[in-house]
Amino acid sequence: MKYLRHRSIRSLYLTLIAVPLLLVFACGGSSTDAPNESDVLATAVRNPDNSLSVLLMARDVEIGEARLPIVVLLADEDATRLDDRLDDLSFSYRHTNDEQFAQLPGVAWRAWPVRGGAYTGAPEFDRTGIWEVQVSFDFEGDDRIGSSFLDVQQNSAAPGVGKKAPLTVTKTASTVDEVRQISSALNPDPGFYSISLDEALVNGKPTVILFSTPAFCATQTCGPQLDTLGELKQQHGDSIDFIHVEIFDNIREMLDTGNSSIGEVAEPVNDWGLITEPWTFFVDSDGVITARFEQFTTFDELTKAAGLLLGAG
Repeated sequence: MKYLRHRSIRSLYLTLIAVPLLLVFACGGSSTDAPNESDVLATAVRNPDNSLSVLLMARDVEIGEARLPIVVLLADEDATRLDDRLDDLSFSYRHTNDEQFAQLPGVAWRAWPVRGGAYTGAPEFDRTGIWEVQVSFDFEGDDRIGSSFLDVQQNSAAPGVGKKAPLTVTKTASTVDEVRQISSALNPDPGFYSISLDEALVNGKPTVILFSTPAFCATQTCGPQLDTLGELKQQHGDSIDFIHVEIFDNIREMLDTGNSSIGEVAEPVNDWGLITEPWTFFVDSDGVITARFEQFTTFDELTKAAGLLLGAG
């Protein structure tokens, strides 16, 4: 039964992490039509009157302030990305029960090491249900508009800020050869695997945990995310425990065969309720989550979270 559970969750993983790629070609109703909850993953909405594709990169969102990565593309044959065009774009959001939109707060452009990057917003979700994020683009004096929809839950599947981090055992290794048995990182740093998560969470030090699969990440951001976290580890490795948890339990078998379909989701991923990846969590010395990030997170964002973590400690 546990194996079936792993395979089922793995199928969900591959569906969700592929969404940002598939939605470029998605079609749907007008931006004022809210989808049913069962359709919420098909979030990029486009028709002749709605000429932007808006991709929401977060999938596990709860009530409160959220970090929402957003990719914006022209709905043309080339799906032209509108990267780093903050002056030409306007972001707004609303609960679909409301008529009026509010300005999406905290929107910033974040350059990524792959796929250009994404905009991030900091919406405040005060209710559960379906929320619409709308983007307008001033295209030579002609506004082009696109929307996406997000299902906000009372509590997310992953543990939220202010919650206790789940005590779960993770695999450890001390040499590069040993690490390659438990991680798909191309050039693994053994320091990310030197202590089990359950031990780190009770040793009195803050902890940063990355859940990702560098070799099998559909968005290609998992390896760069581990590298970026490595930069933070160089600065704060003496005062913070840094841990990388591979998404799949049988990573060596997957790499040796080149067959991603045989992947079995690792138990820590189940313990933490993760349905997408990569995820990065900051946990204080009392085992309480102080920040969490779904999808790729820039060095600047990580540095700010680390400063707050050490200040709280």
